[in-house]
Amino acid sequence: MKKIIYAVAAIATLVGCKSTQQNTNSDLVVANLDLVNVDDDKVMVSVDPGKFTTEETTFYIPKTVPGTYSTDNYGQFIEGVKAIDYKGNELSITKLDDNSWKISNATALDKVTYWVSDSYDI
Repeated sequence: MKKIIYAVAAIATLVGCKSTQQNTNSDLVVANLDLVNVDDDKVMVSVDPGKFTTEETTFYIPKTVPGTYSTDNYGQFIEGVKAIDYKGNELSITKLDDNSWKISNATALDKVTYWVSDSYDI
């Protein structure tokens, strides 16, 4: 009888520990940083945000980081922001302020690329 109780408890534990959600690649935001090919103290970043259903979206760089208690406007270190569609063509992009860019035709957006400059030269 004890073996049956232990077996049921073990199965219940395994089922209880199972993940309830399955992530698919379309749900993920994938960011790539090229730390090998640094050019003039700048690093290329590529962000694949997944699929959009709206015609317009805004791409943000953080103004502050939680826990720092300061406003740093990290967008000031960003250069050459490009929005690329699924065919490799550039989409229309407009800089709104230091930390945000408006991207038109977001339903075709495949990725956003930009250069991040270091902060030591300023």
